[in-house]
Amino acid sequence: MPIPRPFHDTLALRLGLTTLATIVVFTLIGTALVLLNSNLARPPLEHTGLLNEVAVALRILDAAPPEERAALADSAGTSNHFITWFPVLPEPEAVRSVPPGTDGTIDELRQLLGDPGRDLKVYKKGALPPDSPLLFHAGRRLPDAHIAALELRDGSWVVLTAGERSWGLSKDERRNIAIVIGLLSIILVTLISTRLLARPIEHFTDAAERFGRDPKAAPVAETGPAELRRAARAFNAMQASVQRFIEDRTQMIAAISHDLRTPITRLRLRAEFVEDEEQRDRMLGDLDQMAEMIEATLAFARDDGASEPPTALDLPSLLESMVDEAADAGHAAIYHGPAHRIFEGRPVALRRAFGNLVDNAIKYGESVEITLADTSDGCRIVIADRGPGIAATDRERVFAPFVRLEGSRNRDTGGTGLGLSIARSIIRGHGGEIQMENRLEGGLSVSVALPG
Repeated sequence: MPIPRPFHDTLALRLGLTTLATIVVFTLIGTALVLLNSNLARPPLEHTGLLNEVAVALRILDAAPPEERAALADSAGTSNHFITWFPVLPEPEAVRSVPPGTDGTIDELRQLLGDPGRDLKVYKKGALPPDSPLLFHAGRRLPDAHIAALELRDGSWVVLTAGERSWGLSKDERRNIAIVIGLLSIILVTLISTRLLARPIEHFTDAAERFGRDPKAAPVAETGPAELRRAARAFNAMQASVQRFIEDRTQMIAAISHDLRTPITRLRLRAEFVEDEEQRDRMLGDLDQMAEMIEATLAFARDDGASEPPTALDLPSLLESMVDEAADAGHAAIYHGPAHRIFEGRPVALRRAFGNLVDNAIKYGESVEITLADTSDGCRIVIADRGPGIAATDRERVFAPFVRLEGSRNRDTGGTGLGLSIARSIIRGHGGEIQMENRLEGGLSVSVALPG
């Protein structure tokens, strides 16, 4: 029985499930915070039992003789609040009256005292001087204390001092915690779900980049949503078609080169019987050049270096060996750069690419200077010479197969015009790029950028 279309693993379904998961997680966490609210919340003052204790102490002080009130008030205090008796109201300029009906907690205290109209005053926070005795208890200063004053029947005053409550969380604190937890939950679910959603896309992108560097790369895995699986199938079909085209082209060139070897060999034998020595040497030279071009064309089409497995190699060692070979042959050659730099690549192919560039520098510039330096995304190799350079209009054209500039079309320099084409193919096969520019002091500078 086929699966109904709405339940196929599509990109739309995954986005919908991501949104749903985010909403569900946020709802569950919000519900949990609501259920825990009673445990986290700071209870109202009237629910803590403190007002009852204060009311009892005030009733006792109101009924006690004046000479005993100071001792009774001191003994009625606790570690978090204390009571002090004063014959005269202290700090009267910093106190304000609280009329009935304006403060629920104070009205509750009035009810417990059985006198709803009792005059009760509150000291304004921050209005007391720092050295006021009302801010000290047992030698400990309480800068955030809440202080109230209650008049007794004989006109004396009782001052109630309560320190900042430390149990429970305030409303603002609980709200901030809920916001932070909610945001963190949404961010976490979103990151996980989008990561799962983006992973198949990343695999598809990596496969496309590998195919851009190596046409023989393995096909991309057909995983992920239906849209990506369909794109992967189309990509694999295109890759297979390109690979078949390259194989057919290589086989055709190999067949042509094989067939051409026979007539070239016959022509070479016939040329040996030419009596004119000058004409015979020219004919043999042309035949040698034709054979060289056929072999170079076959090697370029076959791209033997692409089948070489990548391995860790030391770039400075590779470049220094080329400098040493050029110096042994009597050419001016020098290397600048680190002594060691590990790179993951195909050693034989890279030696061929850099060898072509070094040979060109020596042929047309009579010297070579190689510089290796690290960059933010890999490394850069600069191969410089002191030759005539290349015009800006020709710097891209020289990379085309069999293109040789006018200044190099002679037998002394040799070559088939494939060296730069092969070098760029190998460099791009490693994910790099190659560029040319003329040096200000004269000569050509070839810059090779490699990743990693």
